[in-house]
Amino acid sequence: MTVRRTKKKPASKSKVAPKKSKSEKEKTSSLRIPKENDVKMSEMVDLAAEMFVRALEVSTRIPPKLRNELLKAVKHSAKEILS
Repeated sequence: MTVRRTKKKPASKSKVAPKKSKSEKEKTSSLRIPKENDVKMSEMVDLAAEMFVRALEVSTRIPPKLRNELLKAVKHSAKEILS
């Protein structure tokens, strides 16, 4: 009684997704919002801080010197939180 050995099949090549061409990469990167509508996060934080301090000023009659200090503190803390 002889043992038959089966022939091993060569390992199949693993299927790898084809790499994107440069033109396809450029198309995906060009799907940005136009620069004229681009708003930086820091500008949004500054605007929100100014609106917050203005609302406090109207409701509590904050003196100008204290208003400026409060505005700087709010902007600084908001930027720290975001970074």
